[in-house]
Amino acid sequence: MWKESYRLGVERIDKQHQKLFKMTGALVQAARDGAGEETYKKALDFLKEYVVYHFQDEEDYQRAIGYSRLEEHIQQHREFAGKVQEYEEKLIENGYDQRMTKYLAGTLTAWLIHHVADSDQKLVACPRKKAMHHQSQHCTGLFAERTADVLEKMACFARSQISLHETNHFGELGDFFVEIELCGELRGKAVFGFSKELSFSLIRRMMLFDLEEPDELMQSALCELSNIACGSTAVKLDRRGIIIQIKTPVFSCGYEGPDNVGVQIDTGTGRLEIAVFLDEQTLERRYRSGYLRFSDLKEKDKK
Repeated sequence: MWKESYRLGVERIDKQHQKLFKMTGALVQAARDGAGEETYKKALDFLKEYVVYHFQDEEDYQRAIGYSRLEEHIQQHREFAGKVQEYEEKLIENGYDQRMTKYLAGTLTAWLIHHVADSDQKLVACPRKKAMHHQSQHCTGLFAERTADVLEKMACFARSQISLHETNHFGELGDFFVEIELCGELRGKAVFGFSKELSFSLIRRMMLFDLEEPDELMQSALCELSNIACGSTAVKLDRRGIIIQIKTPVFSCGYEGPDNVGVQIDTGTGRLEIAVFLDEQTLERRYRSGYLRFSDLKEKDKK
């Protein structure tokens, strides 16, 4: 029953679709052969459990790429789950009558083919660059959350004072920049842009004295704070099976790079900008194999 034309190009989802088609095909064959009650019970038990797992995965993927018709897709999933439940009740009520089993097999097959061949294909109609852009945004957001936690712990900023919001022009507010190369499953770089106000405030809060001019002490402190924030993010990712390594921080007094969406952290006594630049190979690989689920990670990490 599976056709290559149904393939989305997202490996994780395609494998799940193939498994659903395999089970639905077995259900059709059982209906044609007049199989016994136990065959249908096993098929229905599988469908009830597996569609929940698959639909959740598919919806997570849609959130990760910023799919605009997510709510409509979720409703379709709910309707299908309702059909499975409805037919299970009818089969039990009618003693697994052969006529009813054929209705079940026909309905589920038709729904699945339409959903995968039509509704799911709209997911990949979402421009690839847009999907990759959303992955970079989720990544930047995760690094920013971890950095806000580090600022709270290391410099005693009250978390209620710290606000995060997206900026479309990364690099405009920073005076001192720290760049850290990322290796492993996520390849690219994280860039931190500190304002002068925040830089001097950090020294005052952490070392209890005032600097008059930026020096090596400030430079090393900003590099280490950025390094700790990246390390904290790497630990969170590692717990969820995404392994990254971070290289030695590189300090500079200016930013020369592409205009990029970032996250601005406002502490009330200065600002910090963060942007994560993932390379094209990383984005392509993640797009093909599934998704990063950074939105999920952010929510879980708050608990």
